[in-house]
Amino acid sequence: GRLCTCLVYLNDSEQSASKNNDAGVSENGVDNGEDDALFTGGETNFPEFDAAIPPTKGSALFFWNTLEKPGSIDYDENMFLNVDIKLRHAGLPVLSGEKWVANRWMHPRDFGADVRGL
Repeated sequence: GRLCTCLVYLNDSEQSASKNNDAGVSENGVDNGEDDALFTGGETNFPEFDAAIPPTKGSALFFWNTLEKPGSIDYDENMFLNVDIKLRHAGLPVLSGEKWVANRWMHPRDFGADVRGL
């Protein structure tokens, strides 16, 4: 399994844009015509914490997927890793528009061709 996950949000949801009050407006206050890039829904939901994170362009969400973490006592990169079920998560449905996200799953084991995932 994967050791940890990093999600990078590449566009704004209507919820995050309205919260930041910057939908379609650049840093200098000029309309940049990006209103049509917004979407509704698509939060990253963590049911164990009753939390849904709205995507915000340029932000990242990092979390561990295992109980054992590098740097903790007795951690060994070759040990069996137990999934932390509290960190089950899901992308909620996008209701309108398109959601763009990049994900990076980090794995503790070599996958061959010198690809380790870290």
